[in-house]
Amino acid sequence: MTPTNGSHPTHGAHPLQDPRLVALGRELERATRRLTTVEALTGQLDLMLRQLAADVTLLVPIPDDADESPALVRSWLAAEDPTQASADLVDLIDWIDAVYVRYPGGALPSCWLWHPAVVEELWWLRHTHHGAYHGPDACWRDVADWHDRHRPGVTRRITAALGDCELSRHLPAGDRHQPAAPVPLAAAAAQVAEHWTTHRHTPTPTQQQLAEADQHDRAHLRT
Repeated sequence: MTPTNGSHPTHGAHPLQDPRLVALGRELERATRRLTTVEALTGQLDLMLRQLAADVTLLVPIPDDADESPALVRSWLAAEDPTQASADLVDLIDWIDAVYVRYPGGALPSCWLWHPAVVEELWWLRHTHHGAYHGPDACWRDVADWHDRHRPGVTRRITAALGDCELSRHLPAGDRHQPAAPVPLAAAAAQVAEHWTTHRHTPTPTQQQLAEADQHDRAHLRT
């Protein structure tokens, strides 16, 4: 049959031959591919962020108690706050009673509190013990080091420093009733610093410095 309008049919032609529709389809296809790529990259980025967060968590120290800030490292010899110093001694005594005196050689003479260097030794020993057993960095290697090296070393030094000392020897007439030896020749510090930074060797002692040194050594070092 021949069409009445005189047109000729085109067999096999696609119904969407409009160039604008073809271009739109191609653009949609490209956008779909880009979207798929973005989604894949977003997934990778999410995994990277999760791994980074886990790594940061491992690097940041966590206090034993989440409500407490990490304890500061304090020296007993440099203590300035009486309230804090008193609390530190109470804590130290509790630990000595619970741990230190339970070991051979751990008995302390009655005057141990009158020896600041001994208090300092026990103070840091108490905290190395805590660090070895508690917190995120606790490990058996540090525990072994505390048992094998730290505790025996402190016990040895305390025994050597105190010997047969007792509290009565800290009375005014006792041989232990004396202030710590002063830092000798402290007044020469500026001279030594200037000479060292300028000449890279120490200055020649003056006669006055030699006399002061002899007086100090006679009083505190020579028997």
